[in-house]
Amino acid sequence: MIAIILEWVLFVLLVAAVGGVAYGGMLYLTPLGRRIRETRNRLEIDREAELSCPIHGTVPDGDLVRLPSGERLCPFCYREAAQGKIE
Repeated sequence: MIAIILEWVLFVLLVAAVGGVAYGGMLYLTPLGRRIRETRNRLEIDREAELSCPIHGTVPDGDLVRLPSGERLCPFCYREAAQGKIE
């Protein structure tokens, strides 16, 4: 009984390993994989751009202020706009 279970576990591991190698090959050797990588990179760059204020630099994601319009704003810029003072 243990031999049968061990055989199935090894078979599942073999299928997972072959699937991982196939996915890695597809991701790094085909035009589709290139498009997937470029899309991921573009999303990461866009996310980083949303977190950086041109005046105050990079701001942590949790510190951004969400306006009623849905736009996110640097907390320092929001404070300056609300108080009317420029630091």
